[in-house]
Amino acid sequence: MLLRKKSATSFQIELKSIDNKSLSFYTHFLKRVFYKMNATYSHANLPIKKKRITLLKSPHVNKSAREQFELRCYKSVWEIRSKLTYEFAKILFKNKPQTVSVVIKQIGG
Repeated sequence: MLLRKKSATSFQIELKSIDNKSLSFYTHFLKRVFYKMNATYSHANLPIKKKRITLLKSPHVNKSAREQFELRCYKSVWEIRSKLTYEFAKILFKNKPQTVSVVIKQIGG
């Protein structure tokens, strides 16, 4: 009977946040975890999405009285090649800040 090595699986992870500090803190945490697990990874920060909203202050006239708001969305994409299981990856990403959302996709393995 031949014993097969457990093949390395690949995960693609997308992190989104409206707070840049919490996203950078969480990426630093992930780098430390993957380094200790000897997992190979690569990550890239995607461009910032800006959404601008303009509201009129007055409901009737005075169109010149406006207020503008801007919502920024920061994204980061990770690709991890390791012997992690999908369940372990889900548990790892439960310990995250509330402002960060995580999407995990299993690519291979």
